[in-house]
Amino acid sequence: MNLQTAWQKQEETVKRLKKERPELIISQKQRREEDVFNEVGILNMPQNRPLAYLRLFFEDFIVEEITADNKIVRVNEIGNNNHERGEKEKTLYAHLIKMGLTTNAAVEKVAQELEFSGAIGYAGLKDDKAITAQLIAMRKGRLSIEEIEKKEMQNIILTNFYFGKDNIRPGYLKGNLFTITARTKDEVNEGELAIKLENIGKYGILNYYQSQRFGGVRLDSHKIGKLIMRGNYELAIRYLLFKTNEYEMPLIKELKNQAEKIYPDWPEIIKLFEKLPYSFMYELKAANFLKNHPKDYIGALREIKDSITMCLYAYSSLLFNKYLSEYSASRGCIDEEFPLLISSDSSDSLIYKKYLAEDGTENFLKNLLPLKITYLARRKVRGRIFPENIGFKIFPAGAVISFSLPKGAYATTFLANIFELYEDEPIPEWVKDTEIDAKELLGQGNLKEIKEKFKDKWHVKIF
Repeated sequence: MNLQTAWQKQEETVKRLKKERPELIISQKQRREEDVFNEVGILNMPQNRPLAYLRLFFEDFIVEEITADNKIVRVNEIGNNNHERGEKEKTLYAHLIKMGLTTNAAVEKVAQELEFSGAIGYAGLKDDKAITAQLIAMRKGRLSIEEIEKKEMQNIILTNFYFGKDNIRPGYLKGNLFTITARTKDEVNEGELAIKLENIGKYGILNYYQSQRFGGVRLDSHKIGKLIMRGNYELAIRYLLFKTNEYEMPLIKELKNQAEKIYPDWPEIIKLFEKLPYSFMYELKAANFLKNHPKDYIGALREIKDSITMCLYAYSSLLFNKYLSEYSASRGCIDEEFPLLISSDSSDSLIYKKYLAEDGTENFLKNLLPLKITYLARRKVRGRIFPENIGFKIFPAGAVISFSLPKGAYATTFLANIFELYEDEPIPEWVKDTEIDAKELLGQGNLKEIKEKFKDKWHVKIF
C-alpha cells in the first residue's frame, strides 16, 4: 500500500469514527509546553508569554519555500506557465502547492497520477498540517504541460511550469517564508508585539530543534534513537511498535496496547496496525519484516531506514538542544556554530561527552555500524538565528505574523519566543474560529483562488 492510499484509507476511517465513536479519535489531554521543552532539552525561553493556539485550520499555517536562488514559491501565485523549451532543457519544473499532506505523500501522488517513472526532485520536507508551496523537478516525463494541467489531484496543485536543466537536490533551498495565524486567548497588545518582533529581528533567537523533530505528539523519536545508539535494537523495535502516551489519539493507544499483549504474533499485530495504515506505516513495515524474519531486529531497523535515520538525528538534536541551553545560559550566544553528534569527525562528539555518559551512549558509532543506514557527514548548526522579513497584523481573536527563516529552522521556535503555544487536541475553549485571509490581512494579495481549489478542506478544523 503506497502512502497516498494509506492516507486516504485512514482518513475515511477517522472521519467515520469521529461521528460514530469520537472518544476513540479525540484526545482529552494535552501536554504543557513546559513539559515538552523539558523533554527535548529547551531550557531558556522567555517567561510570561500570552497563550496562542496554532493550526486550527490548514490555512492558519502557510509555508512558502525560498529557493537557493532566493525566489519565493508562493501559494497565491498560480498559472504563470512557460511552455518554451530549450534544446538541452530536459527537466520540467513546477510549483507544488499542497494542503494536509506530507511532501512524500504528495510527490508519490503526483508520480502516480502523471504515470511518471523517474525521480521527482525536491529540496525539503514541508509540514502536512499546513498549506505549503515548494519547487519540484521532474525528468523523463511523457505528458505535456497542457496534459498535466488537466489532471485534478485532491489537495494538490501543480502550477507555474517551466523547463530547465539539472535537478533539485535535498537541501537545495535558502529557507522558508512562514505566514502564521495565531489564535490567542486574550486580545493581542499591538505595541508589545511590535517591540517583541523588533527585538527578535535585532537580537535573534536561539536555534532550538522543536517538537516536530522529536516525533510530534508521540515525542518518542529521540528515545528510539537513544536505544539504538545504546545497541538495544530489540528494545528500539518494541518501543516503536508498542510505546504510547496519554496525549495520543485514543485509538492509536488502544491498538498499540492490544498489539503488545499478543507480541510476537506478527500476523495478528499486522491486522491491528492495518486499521490505521498511515499512522502505522513504519510499524507495518517492521512487523511484516519480522513476520518473515523473527528476532532479526537489526534487519527490521534497516527495513525502516528513513524512520530510524530520523530517530538518530532526533537524539542528536536533543543533545544539541541541551548543549545550547547550557552554553547560552552561561556565556550567551551570538555567532557560534556547534557540530551535531552524528559526524564524520569523531572529535565533534566531545562537547556532548557528559550527556553520552549519562545516557549510556558513549559507543554510539560502534552500535550504528550494523545498521549500515547512516551517512556520516560533518555539519555545524548556528546557535542563534536572525529571522528576516518580519511583519504582522492583529485581529480581534489573535495575530497574523509573517517571517522568513533559514533552512532547517523551525517556525514554532520563532513563535515560542512570543507566545506560549498550544497545538493539537483538545482544542481550548477560548480558541475563536474566525475565518482569516492571512495574505489579504498582510497586504500580500489574497487566498481566494487557492480557497476555491481547496474548498473541500478550507476552513475545516484539522482536529
